[in-house]
Amino acid sequence: MTHDEHLVKARRIVASLEKLSLESDAMCVIDGAVIAGYNLGNALLHRHGVLPDVEHANTPSKLPVAPAQLPTAIQPAFAAFTELERLRLEHVRSPGACDTTLAKRAWQLLDEIRHAAS
Repeated sequence: MTHDEHLVKARRIVASLEKLSLESDAMCVIDGAVIAGYNLGNALLHRHGVLPDVEHANTPSKLPVAPAQLPTAIQPAFAAFTELERLRLEHVRSPGACDTTLAKRAWQLLDEIRHAAS
């Protein structure tokens, strides 16, 4: 997928997430934010020449280079994505409690990544 195709997909996912309740759907918001982040992150990696359009990184932990070795312009977005990935691991894929505060934090992190990708 190209940079633009990833952005289109991310916008569709975000539009779906906006229909959810932070209170009752916190786990879904966090999980969906990671999926949107995947597309935004790959858009950034393609735009900055880190990965060609035919290669993708699912999450920051699966990057071909350490986030600190990414172009300086996208390091803050990947720091946010790393924290988003951690939220998912601790509160969606593990027994940790998932609540409105965490869902709000997921939105904040996703907004940081969206801002960098826009």
